Amino acid sequence: MAGIGIDHSKLPGVKEVCRDFAILEDHTLAHNLQEQEIEHHLATNVQRNRLVQHDLQMAKQLQEEEDKKARAQIQKHQKDLERQDCEIAQEIQVKLAFEAEERRRQEEKDEDIARLLQQKELQEEKMRKKHYPESQGHTCYEESYYAENGGTNLRGRKQAMYDGPRMEQELSDAEIARKLQEEELLANEADQKAAQVAQDEEIARLLMAEEKKALRKEKEREKSSYEKRRHDQDWKATPRAQGQEKGTKLSDTEVTGLQGHSLSSMTLNTLGITRASPAPCARSPNLSTLLKVPVGSTKLC
Repeated sequence: MAGIGIDHSKLPGVKEVCRDFAILEDHTLAHNLQEQEIEHHLATNVQRNRLVQHDLQMAKQLQEEEDKKARAQIQKHQKDLERQDCEIAQEIQVKLAFEAEERRRQEEKDEDIARLLQQKELQEEKMRKKHYPESQGHTCYEESYYAENGGTNLRGRKQAMYDGPRMEQELSDAEIARKLQEEELLANEADQKAAQVAQDEEIARLLMAEEKKALRKEKEREKSSYEKRRHDQDWKATPRAQGQEKGTKLSDTEVTGLQGHSLSSMTLNTLGITRASPAPCARSPNLSTLLKVPVGSTKLC
């Protein structure tokens, strides 16, 4: 130990050594802060990516549920339309059956009226025959006598005088009954046609309203789906762009932190260290290097 000599003139002073230690400590602290910042950015990006994936899965699931509900609603609407069509067809069928029954009843009524008129005529004919049974033989004799002598039958003239107005009255009554029946049939047909036209117009109006309603719902559903897809695309594009931008910044920071050639301006300004030009060294100076290098030649790597 006594044989080793130390040249105290080449040793740096205490102030220089303290300054070098302070520089080394500041560099180490800045390096640690930079590594913490890198780790924070990595953790933030990982968390953001997980959140984006979770949101995408939730959005996809919600979209599938909405599509399923839309399909179910369309099927329900189709079933409702089919049910309404069946009800309308049943109503039309019932109406046609009712009209056929009315026609049948009217025909039966007309037949009854004709039969009553025929029975009335037969009864009048019988009454007329019963009214003059005794004078039938005398009438035949008179008719033969007047026929042989070329004269005129008095009974025939009297009968013609009585039967003429009565036959005219019967014909007039039959004509009036026929006209009344025709007017009644025409009125019934007009009422039936008016009712049919009104029902057809009502059915057409209901069908048109249903079609307009279905078309409006379809347009609203397409508009909502389009806006939702557009919103999802915008929402997906924004986090992706931010992730790419921050991923680029993170790569620059990692390269800078791993190589150790420079520090961020914000970190250096916070520590109060003046930034120097980077030196081509691969590692930070240690204590032995600082002790061997002359004062004023120490550079920050």
